[in-house]
Amino acid sequence: MNTLPETTKAYFIKLGEGGVWEPQCLAEGTIKFGYHNTPQDLCLEGEWEKVKAFWTERRGNEGTATNDTRQIRTFFEASEDDIFVTFSKGYLWWCRPTGTPVVLRDDDDARLRQTVDGWQNTSIGGEPLLVSRLSGKLTKTQMYQGTICEVEERAYLLRRINDQKTPELAEAEATEQVLIKQTLAMVRLLTPKDFELMVELIFSHSGWQRQSSTGGSQKTLDLDLLLPTTRERAFVQVKSRTNTAQFDEYAAEFASTDAHARMFYVWHSGTIDRDPPASITLWGPDVIGSKVLDAGLLAWLKERVS
Repeated sequence: MNTLPETTKAYFIKLGEGGVWEPQCLAEGTIKFGYHNTPQDLCLEGEWEKVKAFWTERRGNEGTATNDTRQIRTFFEASEDDIFVTFSKGYLWWCRPTGTPVVLRDDDDARLRQTVDGWQNTSIGGEPLLVSRLSGKLTKTQMYQGTICEVEERAYLLRRINDQKTPELAEAEATEQVLIKQTLAMVRLLTPKDFELMVELIFSHSGWQRQSSTGGSQKTLDLDLLLPTTRERAFVQVKSRTNTAQFDEYAAEFASTDAHARMFYVWHSGTIDRDPPASITLWGPDVIGSKVLDAGLLAWLKERVS
């Protein structure tokens, strides 16, 4: 799928009162629209002043009728170069309208338009467009009291759909990657005991509680953890350096017991060249730096290696 041009117009549409048409439209790839009594011939002929007069007579208010006409005209004139968006089931959905609106005689004369590729709730690259991960400046659009309005945060919306980053975000992420790399380098300066302590702190920041430990001064240091909210037990194998053969030994040992539902295998140096079973989570050099930062342990780490 090609990216949307910067010139793409974007409109929010409410699919029926209270979203009553959402399930049908999203499933069928269609766009339904009300204003049932509007003369279809006037809309198809582009007689918008007459449409405005029609609604002024019924509304008794020219300003309200002007707004009605704007929404009706947008629904009829939006092209394949434009997009409609709506919010449903925790996602932002978007589509490109196509074809001429038709009247649904069996549905109180509501209007229906087809779409080019149906409704999408992912970006061009397949990233889910979760409402919880979108800017509030965009998601507040769903509070619009009418049926159709222009999306004020159009540039931001198009960037999210096109999987494009702002220059500021791209620069920040590049800086973050440098910091993660530097953090890993500092982690590798820790003693095995301090590395175990750091891993325990990372888990504790996520709500896990340490139950017991083994290992003493040896390089392999185990943690027995409990997550109080779910009563889940996890076994954590902490190693400074490891390899595939060594991991296989511990994975086999873990598989031979049912004392824990999950196992975390954590190390900072070395490579494991196989995918673990679903019950084992690997935290290696590729993620340990970001785990330290996410847990807010950079200051602690700096003190330990200074």
